[in-house]
Amino acid sequence: MYFLIFGFEASFLSCLKNSAKTSYVYTVIKGFEFSGVVDFLKNKILCMKTFTSLFISLLFTLAIASCTKTESDFSASEAETIAVTTSSTTVRVGSLVNFSATTSTGMSITSGSVFYINGTEITGSSHSFTIEGTYVVYAKKGGLTSPNLTITVVNTLEGYKHNILVEEYSGTWCGNCPRLLYGVDLLGQQTQSAVVVSIHLLGNDPFISTDGNNLAAYRNVSGVPTGHINRTVNWTGPQYENVQQPLNEIKASSNTGIAISSSLTGNSVAARIKYSFKDLPASATKLTVYLVEDGLKHTQRNYSANLYGGQANISNFNYDGVLRSIITPLQGDDAPNNQVVNEKNYTFSLPATISNVNNVKLVAFITDTAGNVLNAREAALNATKDFEIL
Repeated sequence: MYFLIFGFEASFLSCLKNSAKTSYVYTVIKGFEFSGVVDFLKNKILCMKTFTSLFISLLFTLAIASCTKTESDFSASEAETIAVTTSSTTVRVGSLVNFSATTSTGMSITSGSVFYINGTEITGSSHSFTIEGTYVVYAKKGGLTSPNLTITVVNTLEGYKHNILVEEYSGTWCGNCPRLLYGVDLLGQQTQSAVVVSIHLLGNDPFISTDGNNLAAYRNVSGVPTGHINRTVNWTGPQYENVQQPLNEIKASSNTGIAISSSLTGNSVAARIKYSFKDLPASATKLTVYLVEDGLKHTQRNYSANLYGGQANISNFNYDGVLRSIITPLQGDDAPNNQVVNEKNYTFSLPATISNVNNVKLVAFITDTAGNVLNAREAALNATKDFEIL
């Protein structure tokens, strides 16, 4: 802080010295010997203004320095308590679990904390559990110890939560498409187990994408509205009258589980997709990953008098799950299934068409050799969704 005070002193002395340069007057500050008093008094107001300005600047700088806190400023007396958390407290044998530590004020102290499992210190903040059982996890930092967190590791399980994949092909210009869109609305009101992706095609539609056109060609979709359930079932139209059809495809459990995590740095996304099987499948599997965006608005054409108030043109219609890009090949990446927990990592840039990065999601699904979707999952960017174990 000396350089601040030194600069402050030097500026003030310079002001006094310059104010006495109007004649033969010479001023000595250090020895408190003053001549040229008249000239000095004439300019004292200017010097006092300079003094006041510098003094305020000094106080402002000190205030900023004292209010900026990082993890290195952690104080046990200020924190009061710390806590350890993880995304799931029930995991499969072979799962890598990441732990986080925070203070009661919300400060992340993960990097500087020491984590313990059943009383034994571990390296870093993650651990791979290889043996079935119950484990007690806690963290320490600065003399504080977190409450215990219990992790249950299972080897056999009932399965994973099952989600269906619904791919709806439509267009903003398409007057018959609200029959499918309203069907999707009704489906979302009745279940949280449907992952819906909207692919816009043809016409003067602002949400058309090259990947969407390629996907339609790959799936032999030549017109809209078209709905596919788990890739292999056609959703019978008018879809809003047949909502029970996709509901019937939701199973009590799935042999396949999917976990998604990602991080966004600037315009670059790093995504990790993990998949697991209750019982190892006999045939090959593939992993497909989409990038979609919610909350897009546009005018939707409507020919149905009984839907959306009979409006011919529905202004500010909301579109969720709009396909922006396909991260994997159209047919998916080969997904080796010879391990209990498998993993694929992807790094890619966000497309320029993204309107709001906060509304972007990743969709991942596993298919078998017949192209049937075994399970699907979605997660926002910068979020972690662990396996949904039943």
